[in-house]
Amino acid sequence: MNKIGIVTIGYNRKESIKRLISSLLVATYTQDVDLIISIDKSDNNQVVDYANSVEWNYGKKIVKTFEENLGLKKHVLTCGNYLNEFNYDAIIVLEDDIVVAPGFFNYALQTIEYYKNNKNIAGISLYTHTWNFLAGRPFIPIKSESDVYFMQYAQSWGQIWMKNQWNDFYKWYEEKMFENFDLNKIPSNVLEWDEKSWLKYHIQYCIDKNKYFVYPYLSLTTNFSDAGTHNSFNNTGMQVPLDMSIDKIYVLSDLDNKSIMYDSFFENVNLYKFLNLDINEVEIDLFGTKKIYNKRYLFSTKQLNYKIVKTYGLELKPWELNVCYNIKGNELFLYDTNEIIQNKKNKKNWIKHFSYDIRGDLISRKKVLFYAVNNIWRRRK
Repeated sequence: MNKIGIVTIGYNRKESIKRLISSLLVATYTQDVDLIISIDKSDNNQVVDYANSVEWNYGKKIVKTFEENLGLKKHVLTCGNYLNEFNYDAIIVLEDDIVVAPGFFNYALQTIEYYKNNKNIAGISLYTHTWNFLAGRPFIPIKSESDVYFMQYAQSWGQIWMKNQWNDFYKWYEEKMFENFDLNKIPSNVLEWDEKSWLKYHIQYCIDKNKYFVYPYLSLTTNFSDAGTHNSFNNTGMQVPLDMSIDKIYVLSDLDNKSIMYDSFFENVNLYKFLNLDINEVEIDLFGTKKIYNKRYLFSTKQLNYKIVKTYGLELKPWELNVCYNIKGNELFLYDTNEIIQNKKNKKNWIKHFSYDIRGDLISRKKVLFYAVNNIWRRRK
């Protein structure tokens, strides 16, 4: 049996951490699990007073406080090291703007047991993305027989860290291996995060060491994005549907060339197979967020001045299926970057992309105008 702790990370938002812990108190547990309420130093004691009042009947309750303010990055990294301080095999880490699904612990138990010795796995996500915030577009992972897929993108909205995997990351971080990292490999949006972010280093680590996070298709956490140090106002943009099952037996899969895998740009790693190309000769950039193309072939939604090898339509969802089913059209382009050609651009191409993201019968002039302005602004940025 794996020894597991739940770590909740708080600062000065009493109602937020109260909401999180309330969701933990009504979840289902099939073994003892400690609850660590870790609270950074603030100018009030409301969160500490609340933490001391919590009754936790599923294992030990530990309230951790600090004599001085650590800041979010140092606080989260400190929480990761509770794995060693309290000798846990794994910890479930939850910041205070998260709530959990009733069966989150069942998912955690099964995935920890399955992946705890897998050196290709950097961690396990409880959250699943439905929005690629790097591109400002919906994200739909292609479905398989498994209940999980893999992404080279670390998680902060509900995650599981296992001892060996965490220690490998922390050693990499302490040795400042990120200083020699090729910044062209990381999304520019992530690089723009300020120095208070710990997550951008964990993402860099995943890319640098070619490791992945395990993601559920149905989310076990959701994010309130409450107003606080990093948000000026409440935001429901990162809310996702929760898996409300309790006793599900998860179908888990190994990380191999048959897996559903996405890179740090939310691009399908294995799409090259359906393009009949080698993985080392094609760059996938359907979301259009990559800046550097170092491979001969490029598969993109952008209209560029390279030789067009083949085109596909944009009808099926997710868009990988348009390749799998060889859908005809002129919205997805496979380019040969060795040959520069002046291609005639379709000025209305962006309308097709806009209508693909929403229901076509909901299109209005105002929405089209908004999308056009936003699209122009994003491309100029």
